[in-house]
Amino acid sequence: MKNLSCPRARKQMRANLRKWWHEATDAERMDGSVWYAEAQAFAQALSKEFNVSRECAAGVVSALSPNNKWERNKRDARAVLVAVRDRVCADDVKVCTYNANKLKAFEIAKGNRKILQKSPKTYAFARNVGEQDSSFVTIDKWHLRACQTASKKPKACKETCTPAQYRALMADCLSVARELDVDGHVLQATIWVTIRNRWM
Repeated sequence: MKNLSCPRARKQMRANLRKWWHEATDAERMDGSVWYAEAQAFAQALSKEFNVSRECAAGVVSALSPNNKWERNKRDARAVLVAVRDRVCADDVKVCTYNANKLKAFEIAKGNRKILQKSPKTYAFARNVGEQDSSFVTIDKWHLRACQTASKKPKACKETCTPAQYRALMADCLSVARELDVDGHVLQATIWVTIRNRWM
Protein backbone atom coordinates (compact mmCIF):
# COMPACT_ATOMS: atom_id res chain seq x y z
CA MET A 1 0.00 0.00 0.00
CA LYS A 2 1.35 3.38 -0.98
CA ASN A 3 1.61 6.70 0.82
CA LEU A 4 1.58 5.49 4.42
CA SER A 5 4.76 7.44 5.09
CA CYS A 6 3.00 10.64 3.99
CA PRO A 7 1.22 12.39 6.91
CA ARG A 8 -1.23 14.04 4.52
CA ALA A 9 -2.25 10.69 3.01
CA ARG A 10 -2.75 9.16 6.44
CA LYS A 11 -4.83 12.17 7.51
CA GLN A 12 -7.04 11.60 4.44
CA MET A 13 -7.37 7.90 5.30
CA ARG A 14 -8.54 8.78 8.81
CA ALA A 15 -11.02 11.25 7.31
CA ASN A 16 -12.31 8.49 5.02
CA LEU A 17 -12.83 6.16 8.00
CA ARG A 18 -14.79 8.89 9.82
CA LYS A 19 -16.92 9.41 6.72
CA TRP A 20 -17.76 5.72 6.46
CA TRP A 21 -18.69 5.68 10.16
CA HIS A 22 -20.97 8.69 9.78
CA GLU A 23 -22.51 7.25 6.62
CA ALA A 24 -23.53 4.03 8.41
CA THR A 25 -27.24 3.64 9.02
CA ASP A 26 -28.55 2.83 12.50
CA ALA A 27 -28.99 -0.79 11.38
CA GLU A 28 -25.41 -0.95 10.09
CA ARG A 29 -24.08 0.47 13.35
CA MET A 30 -26.10 -2.09 15.28
CA ASP A 31 -24.75 -4.90 13.08
CA GLY A 32 -21.21 -3.59 13.55
CA SER A 33 -21.59 -3.31 17.32
CA VAL A 34 -22.61 -6.96 17.74
CA TRP A 35 -20.61 -8.56 14.91
CA TYR A 36 -17.64 -9.67 17.00
CA ALA A 37 -19.81 -10.67 19.97
CA GLU A 38 -21.68 -13.04 17.66
CA ALA A 39 -18.41 -14.28 16.15
CA GLN A 40 -17.05 -14.87 19.65
CA ALA A 41 -20.18 -16.83 20.57
CA PHE A 42 -19.58 -19.00 17.51
CA ALA A 43 -15.94 -19.58 18.54
CA GLN A 44 -17.12 -20.44 22.06
CA ALA A 45 -19.62 -22.96 20.66
CA LEU A 46 -16.85 -24.60 18.60
CA SER A 47 -14.65 -24.62 21.69
CA LYS A 48 -17.23 -26.57 23.68
CA GLU A 49 -18.20 -28.92 20.86
CA PHE A 50 -14.63 -29.91 20.00
CA ASN A 51 -13.06 -29.55 23.45
CA VAL A 52 -10.52 -26.96 22.30
CA SER A 53 -9.75 -23.52 23.70
CA ARG A 54 -11.67 -20.53 22.37
CA GLU A 55 -8.30 -19.20 21.20
CA CYS A 56 -7.83 -22.36 19.11
CA ALA A 57 -11.35 -22.15 17.66
CA ALA A 58 -10.89 -18.45 16.84
CA GLY A 59 -7.53 -19.24 15.25
CA VAL A 60 -9.06 -21.88 12.98
CA VAL A 61 -11.83 -19.47 11.97
CA SER A 62 -9.29 -16.74 11.32
CA ALA A 63 -6.90 -18.91 9.31
CA LEU A 64 -9.77 -19.84 6.98
CA SER A 65 -11.06 -16.27 6.60
CA PRO A 66 -9.01 -14.84 3.70
CA ASN A 67 -11.22 -14.42 0.64
CA ASN A 68 -13.98 -16.45 2.30
CA LYS A 69 -17.56 -15.39 2.99
CA TRP A 70 -18.46 -15.42 6.68
CA GLU A 71 -21.14 -18.13 6.54
CA ARG A 72 -18.85 -20.37 4.51
CA ASN A 73 -15.93 -19.50 6.81
CA LYS A 74 -17.93 -20.87 9.75
CA ARG A 75 -18.79 -24.09 7.89
CA ASP A 76 -15.14 -24.52 6.89
CA ALA A 77 -13.94 -24.02 10.49
CA ARG A 78 -16.33 -26.69 11.71
CA ALA A 79 -15.23 -29.06 8.91
CA VAL A 80 -11.56 -28.64 9.84
CA LEU A 81 -12.23 -29.28 13.53
CA VAL A 82 -14.30 -32.38 12.68
CA ALA A 83 -11.49 -33.61 10.43
CA VAL A 84 -8.81 -33.10 13.10
CA ARG A 85 -10.96 -34.79 15.74
CA ASP A 86 -11.67 -37.74 13.41
CA ARG A 87 -8.08 -37.86 12.08
CA VAL A 88 -9.06 -37.09 8.51
CA CYS A 89 -6.27 -35.89 6.21
CA ALA A 90 -6.31 -32.21 5.22
CA ASP A 91 -6.28 -33.25 1.54
CA ASP A 92 -9.72 -34.81 2.03
CA VAL A 93 -11.32 -31.62 3.36
CA LYS A 94 -12.70 -29.00 0.95
CA VAL A 95 -12.74 -25.35 2.05
CA CYS A 96 -13.43 -22.11 0.20
CA THR A 97 -10.11 -20.39 0.81
CA TYR A 98 -6.53 -20.94 -0.22
CA ASN A 99 -4.94 -24.35 0.41
CA ALA A 100 -2.14 -22.73 2.45
CA ASN A 101 -4.77 -21.28 4.78
CA LYS A 102 -6.46 -24.67 5.13
CA LEU A 103 -3.13 -26.18 6.15
CA LYS A 104 -2.64 -23.37 8.70
CA ALA A 105 -6.09 -24.08 10.12
CA PHE A 106 -5.19 -27.75 10.52
CA GLU A 107 -1.95 -26.82 12.29
CA ILE A 108 -3.79 -24.47 14.65
CA ALA A 109 -6.45 -27.11 15.38
CA LYS A 110 -3.63 -29.52 16.28
CA GLY A 111 -2.21 -27.01 18.78
CA ASN A 112 0.24 -24.81 16.84
CA ARG A 113 -0.96 -21.30 17.79
CA LYS A 114 2.29 -19.54 16.84
CA ILE A 115 1.54 -19.94 13.15
CA LEU A 116 -1.17 -17.26 13.44
CA GLN A 117 1.31 -14.59 14.47
CA LYS A 118 2.95 -14.69 11.03
CA SER A 119 0.05 -12.80 9.43
CA PRO A 120 -1.05 -9.50 11.00
CA LYS A 121 -4.57 -9.71 9.53
CA THR A 122 -5.40 -13.24 10.63
CA TYR A 123 -3.76 -12.68 14.02
CA ALA A 124 -5.84 -9.53 14.61
CA PHE A 125 -8.99 -11.32 13.42
CA ALA A 126 -8.32 -14.20 15.82
CA ARG A 127 -7.84 -11.71 18.67
CA ASN A 128 -11.08 -9.95 17.75
CA VAL A 129 -13.06 -13.19 17.38
CA GLY A 130 -11.54 -14.97 20.35
CA GLU A 131 -11.43 -12.17 22.89
CA GLN A 132 -13.04 -9.10 21.29
CA ASP A 133 -9.61 -7.60 21.96
CA SER A 134 -10.10 -3.91 21.22
CA SER A 135 -6.36 -3.27 20.92
CA PHE A 136 -6.39 -5.10 17.56
CA VAL A 137 -8.20 -4.17 14.35
CA THR A 138 -8.76 -6.50 11.42
CA ILE A 139 -7.46 -4.71 8.32
CA ASP A 140 -8.84 -6.59 5.32
CA LYS A 141 -9.55 -5.60 1.71
CA TRP A 142 -12.79 -3.85 2.76
CA HIS A 143 -10.97 -1.75 5.32
CA LEU A 144 -8.30 -0.88 2.75
CA ARG A 145 -11.05 0.24 0.37
CA ALA A 146 -12.57 2.40 3.10
CA CYS A 147 -9.18 3.97 3.85
CA GLN A 148 -8.59 4.82 0.22
CA THR A 149 -11.92 6.32 -0.75
CA ALA A 150 -14.89 8.07 0.76
CA SER A 151 -17.10 7.43 -2.30
CA LYS A 152 -20.28 5.44 -1.99
CA LYS A 153 -19.05 2.95 -4.57
CA PRO A 154 -15.39 2.29 -3.74
CA LYS A 155 -13.04 0.85 -6.30
CA ALA A 156 -11.66 -2.65 -6.00
CA CYS A 157 -8.54 -2.82 -3.90
CA LYS A 158 -6.04 -5.57 -4.61
CA GLU A 159 -3.32 -4.05 -2.51
CA THR A 160 -1.82 -5.70 0.50
CA CYS A 161 0.30 -4.15 3.17
CA THR A 162 3.51 -4.96 4.97
CA PRO A 163 3.45 -5.65 8.72
CA ALA A 164 4.70 -2.08 9.36
CA GLN A 165 1.97 -0.64 7.15
CA TYR A 166 -0.58 -2.85 8.88
CA ARG A 167 0.47 -1.46 12.26
CA ALA A 168 0.17 2.10 10.91
CA LEU A 169 -3.32 1.44 9.53
CA MET A 170 -4.36 -0.21 12.79
CA ALA A 171 -3.04 2.76 14.79
CA ASP A 172 -5.01 5.15 12.58
CA CYS A 173 -8.20 3.13 12.98
CA LEU A 174 -7.75 2.98 16.77
CA SER A 175 -7.15 6.75 16.81
CA VAL A 176 -10.40 7.39 14.93
CA ALA A 177 -12.22 4.92 17.20
CA ARG A 178 -11.07 6.85 20.28
CA GLU A 179 -12.32 10.10 18.72
CA LEU A 180 -15.71 8.46 18.10
CA ASP A 181 -15.76 6.81 21.54
CA VAL A 182 -16.12 3.25 20.19
CA ASP A 183 -13.89 0.20 20.35
CA GLY A 184 -11.58 -0.28 17.38
CA HIS A 185 -13.11 -3.61 16.41
CA VAL A 186 -16.62 -2.05 16.52
CA LEU A 187 -15.51 0.78 14.21
CA GLN A 188 -13.90 -1.71 11.84
CA ALA A 189 -16.93 -4.05 11.84
CA THR A 190 -19.34 -1.15 11.26
CA ILE A 191 -17.27 0.14 8.35
CA TRP A 192 -17.01 -3.43 7.00
CA VAL A 193 -20.81 -3.84 7.08
CA THR A 194 -21.38 -0.39 5.57
CA ILE A 195 -18.86 -0.55 2.74
CA ARG A 196 -19.90 -4.08 1.78
CA ASN A 197 -23.54 -2.99 1.65
CA ARG A 198 -22.62 -0.13 -0.70
CA TRP A 199 -20.37 -2.40 -2.76
CA MET A 200 -23.03 -5.06 -3.25
